[in-house]
Amino acid sequence: MVKFSLLLFLIGAKLRLTGLASGEFRKLLRRERFILVIGTADGSRARTFRVGNGWARSRRGADPRADTELVWCDPETAACIMLSKNELDVYSAIGSSKLRILGNFKYAMWFMRLAG
Repeated sequence: MVKFSLLLFLIGAKLRLTGLASGEFRKLLRRERFILVIGTADGSRARTFRVGNGWARSRRGADPRADTELVWCDPETAACIMLSKNELDVYSAIGSSKLRILGNFKYAMWFMRLAG
């Protein structure tokens, strides 16, 4: 479970640092404004990402005001698929109900492309 929590923290750090270093990336972050939560189905692990106005921030825990939630069946599966080089693994996870997307699907896809 530590691997999943660390991965979520590192995604937040990557988004923040890339936003500080790249004007082009900041432009992408200005296009949308949303709150996204990535977590586990049992609620034991979650991280909130806020995107908008040229910045991206994250904090531990789930924000009840989230526009979109990526809910993983368990932290091990989430870490494995999120670290996979095969982009199709995410779609397979959705199809097999290992990953549920609640709320705005567009924000989920946009965020996954950004977090890459």
